[in-house]
Amino acid sequence: MFTQPITTPYPISDFLQWEASGRLEVTPRFQRRQVWAPKARSYLIDSILRQMPIPPLFIRLKIEPMKRSTIREVVDGQQRIRAIFDYIKGDFTILKVHNSEFAGMTFEELPEEVQRDFLSYKLAVNILEKVSDSDVLRIFARLNTYTVPLNKQELRNAEFFGAFKQTIYDISFAHLAFWRNNNILRDQDIARMADAELVSELVVTMLDGFQTTKANDLYRYYKKYDDSFPEAEKICNHFEKTIDTIGTIFNSRLAQTPYRRIPLFYSLFAWTYDSLFGLPGESSPRIIFTKKEKAAVLVALTKLGEVITAKEPSKNYLSFIEAARRSTADVGKRRLRHRFFWRAIKRTMK
Repeated sequence: MFTQPITTPYPISDFLQWEASGRLEVTPRFQRRQVWAPKARSYLIDSILRQMPIPPLFIRLKIEPMKRSTIREVVDGQQRIRAIFDYIKGDFTILKVHNSEFAGMTFEELPEEVQRDFLSYKLAVNILEKVSDSDVLRIFARLNTYTVPLNKQELRNAEFFGAFKQTIYDISFAHLAFWRNNNILRDQDIARMADAELVSELVVTMLDGFQTTKANDLYRYYKKYDDSFPEAEKICNHFEKTIDTIGTIFNSRLAQTPYRRIPLFYSLFAWTYDSLFGLPGESSPRIIFTKKEKAAVLVALTKLGEVITAKEPSKNYLSFIEAARRSTADVGKRRLRHRFFWRAIKRTMK
């Protein structure tokens, strides 16, 4: 019979004292052998500096009668502990992409108050007592049984810690209310990072125009711009302007239209961005989006929405409806929907 682990918070300063006195064993016996990349270590330190939570550790208590002491053996969380110790020793500094304020500074170079907050940061620890090696393995086997397999975006999130990922997540979080209020994404979708995947596809389109963005293609962008993403500020500003324009066109009515569906929202965003800034590979006119123009665009999109939801749509729109229902991420289908958007809107604005 297992004893349920007791979860206790311990400040980082306690871990330093345990290590200094020989009462802490950071061992890889129960863990995967990979070593964290510099970006992953920097990201962890930034989380602590910002006082944000990190996953709990598992520590097994071992009583050593001869030494009359308790040894704390880290059975899960070795890389986190090592990263914290190495940062305090001055072995690496935080990256600018994660924290511009403290980038390039060692722990000793941090302001004294920041050092104090860092050492006071409490790590959540699950304490295992009177547990054998085989019991530890059984515990982790049970824990892994309830782990949901990671989707493609979650895998990218676990692998990358650099500039492109930071930009994508900054945009995703900044527009959380927009995704929810307009029923574009449900809370359970957002919990599985569907907002980050959608933003990734939109940003890739902003950068390089229409393409079939499969998982491998998105991976390529995360990798290409992991060290540096020079377009980050411009992309963030243009993304926000595009979303704001969509919001003022529909005036809180987007959730009641078919454009809340991901394929059609993608096209709505792409058309709006193209009108404002121009998509790579397209030669579309710019729109100022005056009050009159916004009203005309709303009329055009409302009519197009009625065609989409019609039980017996006109034959002239069958290819558009097909492109909005099947293989919606195909580059040809995206370009076709884009042409229909422009055609409908140009007719209304004449």
